Amino acid sequence: MTTPNTPRRRGRPPKLTREAVLAAALEVLDESGHGGLSMRAVADRLGVGKMSLYHHVADKAQMERLVIERLMAELPVPDAELPWRERVSALARSVRSLVIRRPNATPLVALREYSDPASLRLPEALMRALHDAGLRGTALVGASRLVFSYAIGYAQIDLVAPGEATSPMASLPEADFPHIVAGARATRGLSFDDQFELGLQPLLAGLAAMAAG
Repeated sequence: MTTPNTPRRRGRPPKLTREAVLAAALEVLDESGHGGLSMRAVADRLGVGKMSLYHHVADKAQMERLVIERLMAELPVPDAELPWRERVSALARSVRSLVIRRPNATPLVALREYSDPASLRLPEALMRALHDAGLRGTALVGASRLVFSYAIGYAQIDLVAPGEATSPMASLPEADFPHIVAGARATRGLSFDDQFELGLQPLLAGLAAMAAG
């Protein structure tokens, strides 16, 4: 770590690239969360002065955007020739998997403010699939946000209770909460993957109905 009182090293300074800055930013994000990600924290991780970062990123906002674009660009995009339901399902799974792997990146994923062509592949593929389903205009935009929100929101359940898919609501008084208890019992033993798919099906059916209407 460098401080204002730390003497500068003699010789050639460490080689710094934008890729190195983003890799360090991702490490800080994973370890310290969104609130702990700062230019100073990344500079300390790299062992350089804070001002050195500005040769590679304009500010914290750009650094955050570049980090999430890097993560989004790594997600697979399904074949555009597949049926739209299969494509939407696959894309929702990809977003969920990203949030599970990188939970501290969730606030950045949720913003969805991307500009890099590689990172825009996934949201564009999602909107194309929904367009192929028959949605247009604001309905298409709303549907895209709904799919993203469902995937991100359900991933939070995985993170809160990993490995535990049995709901304690199954033991509630059945006379007072008949539907809740029945639902909890019906899903008893299902994995989180299965329960994610369970919620995805009515979402897709609703989108299809909206497009048909």
